[in-house]
Amino acid sequence: MTKKEQTKQQILTASWQLFSEQGYHQTSTRDIAKAANVANGTVFSHFATKVAILKYSFENELTDILSTAESLDTSTTATDRMYHYARFLYAFYLAKKEFSRELFKEIMWQQNELEPQLNAFKKRLINGNDATPTDADIIIDLYFMTLMDGLNHADSSVDSMLATLKIKLAKININ
Repeated sequence: MTKKEQTKQQILTASWQLFSEQGYHQTSTRDIAKAANVANGTVFSHFATKVAILKYSFENELTDILSTAESLDTSTTATDRMYHYARFLYAFYLAKKEFSRELFKEIMWQQNELEPQLNAFKKRLINGNDATPTDADIIIDLYFMTLMDGLNHADSSVDSMLATLKIKLAKININ
């Protein structure tokens, strides 16, 4: 790993920890620079904005989670696959509920930039099935509706969210 890559990783590690502990809005780029042991300007030489840091960190975390989930996936239908992946994703978001809400406030409206990742995930859902891209859209919508509802209820758990998702998925006729 080059010095530049190491510095970028230091910034990402420090920012993710600070965002998780303090919240996105309470963390300044100066805080990130200090925690990463770099100059303030160095942060901006790697990332144009604080939102760019958040997006990059978020994508890295999701890539790791999806990779783990994929390695354990034995499902055969699109709805079963969504349920399988949701188990990992809901656990990730609920582990840091307050941070997750902030994360979605900042990132959800940046869908154009997240579209390649969403499209790749939709393809993963319908791979080898009779399900269509429209089916994948519906399944993803149900997943996100359940996630948003779960993040807004204090008593939500992975199990309760999965139960809700399972009921919703059972009501649609998609394989």
